[in-house]
Amino acid sequence: MSQPSSPSAAPARREFWAWVWTSARPFVGWALAAAGAIALFVGWFGISGESLTAKQLPYLVSAGLTGIALFILAGVFLATDDVRRQFARIAELERKVDDLYSLFVAELSQQPPAPPQPRGTVLALPSGSSYHRADCALVAGKDEAAAVTADDVAARGLRPCRVCDPDAGRVPASTH
Repeated sequence: MSQPSSPSAAPARREFWAWVWTSARPFVGWALAAAGAIALFVGWFGISGESLTAKQLPYLVSAGLTGIALFILAGVFLATDDVRRQFARIAELERKVDDLYSLFVAELSQQPPAPPQPRGTVLALPSGSSYHRADCALVAGKDEAAAVTADDVAARGLRPCRVCDPDAGRVPASTH
């Protein structure tokens, strides 16, 4: 007496046969194309041996139409295999986009890091987007450069200058 199959065995068996069919589909398509070519060749060979049109018609109908039908079936098998592969690629791409979107949304929901607090006296231009040390070449000699506080930096969204790096506390290299 055979044992009843477990409920988890049915999906595994179904997945196995789905994999077998997916793997065999292109081979079936090419086999149908070969059978269609053979049928067309048999029809041509039969027609070429007959001089009367009435004797050629059976070969044309039986072998010719069979060969064409087999070619159409081969095209269907090969095209559906290609479409399945394209859908698998699209599904993988959708999964990756969903992963990236979830990372993007998770990053947006987190609090932004606190802006760096400037050390000592820093200057900024009224329409500028960064703050500078007093000896920075980018603000040297500009009358509109004004001292800003840490609150001003945060309120205006100013970034540290990439030239003088006011947050590093180091003296920039002098140019001669």
